[in-house]
Amino acid sequence: MASSPCIFQVMIHHAQSDAVDALRLQRQLRRGGVRAGLADLSDAAAARRARHSLALIGANGSRHLAAGSLRDSFDLVLVGADAGRGQAGTPYRRIVARLTDCPHRVPISATALQDATRLSYDAIADQFADVWFDVMPGEALESFVAQLPRGASVLDAGCGPGHHARFFRQAGFAPVGLDLSRTMLDIATRKNHGIPFVRGDILAGALPADHFDAVWCAVALNHIPAECWPRALGNLVGTLRPGGTIGLNVQIGRDSEIVSLGHDHRFFEYPTDERAIVRAVEPLGVDIRATHVGTTARNIHGLPLEMRFATVVGTKARPA
Repeated sequence: MASSPCIFQVMIHHAQSDAVDALRLQRQLRRGGVRAGLADLSDAAAARRARHSLALIGANGSRHLAAGSLRDSFDLVLVGADAGRGQAGTPYRRIVARLTDCPHRVPISATALQDATRLSYDAIADQFADVWFDVMPGEALESFVAQLPRGASVLDAGCGPGHHARFFRQAGFAPVGLDLSRTMLDIATRKNHGIPFVRGDILAGALPADHFDAVWCAVALNHIPAECWPRALGNLVGTLRPGGTIGLNVQIGRDSEIVSLGHDHRFFEYPTDERAIVRAVEPLGVDIRATHVGTTARNIHGLPLEMRFATVVGTKARPA
């Protein structure tokens, strides 16, 4: 029986003097398909709670590897300032091989993250629909539809169980739902007769060019690594007609994480704030029309969280 994917969290700890070396190693690991981040793990209690696979520490950081403290938190620990230097003999390939050769584990690449998130949504689809389907849209969605002409065609990218698509139809628009999860699409089709729902990927580049009057993308970007955002946003903007409206609803202001609760193993990437979203989409020829930031405590696991969401609405520039 196939095991569920176990995705590596790769963190690099470094003393200040080793920062350049750690950044070099981070870049090399990313080229090898391993998601690497930089973190200060001097807080031993926080490190023990983490689930990381690699620690790179400089000579000055070895004090954090006292017996019974950090070492058991990692699959692989590299000690010494030379571990990250871009010199002949630097063991980048060995590091990547060690991380990717463990049985039943998938390296943390964009594809692995996407697969794990899709499988999670298949597993939690009913639970997700129970929590979110009947929630009335608030100011975030209203700031988007305020820009649309009646009857506009709307791509709901990452539609989930179709709750936003239902709202678009009731508001007089013509929605099409797109999602990676077959189970989510089954629920969406069952709950929204007459709305077309298709399986697709905003990273794949298969969206029709200049096709929709509007694109709404709620939370889907949170499941895409930051380095893949330009491609995903390029595809979303590319499927808009010139003058069309794009609405991006994204959770913000948290550290990137992989949820690990029951059958839920979703990856989340969080921009720092709405300005980060604006900076990502403006270079693609989008004129920003509105931004909105709100909070909610609603989540499928009933956790005591206050989550912040930013909505950025813009218009695709027309040819000069």
